[in-house]
Amino acid sequence: MTHEIAYSYDEEVDVLYVSFSPGEKATTGVEVNDNILLRFNRAEKRAIGLTLNDLEPDWQETVIDIITKAPVSQVLKVSVYSPSLSEAVPVALVERPPIPLAV
Repeated sequence: MTHEIAYSYDEEVDVLYVSFSPGEKATTGVEVNDNILLRFNRAEKRAIGLTLNDLEPDWQETVIDIITKAPVSQVLKVSVYSPSLSEAVPVALVERPPIPLAV
């Protein structure tokens, strides 16, 4: 059984939370840009979620749409592995593009 990624929007502060491991607290975060924070467990090198702030509601949907489709999804893979019904392990993978061969 797979767990879906959890989304929640805090209208008061205009922040969209995307959780790959609902209920788990991140140990640190890194700003990808001014509007996107990658939250993760540093010791385990594991993504916990994304925080998207100061984005208009139509931008939130657009950003999620963009990061889950090609070409971004060809490099950034986001998923959840469920080894049991009560456990969800978030998986985030950045694939390196193939190195072009010199002709």
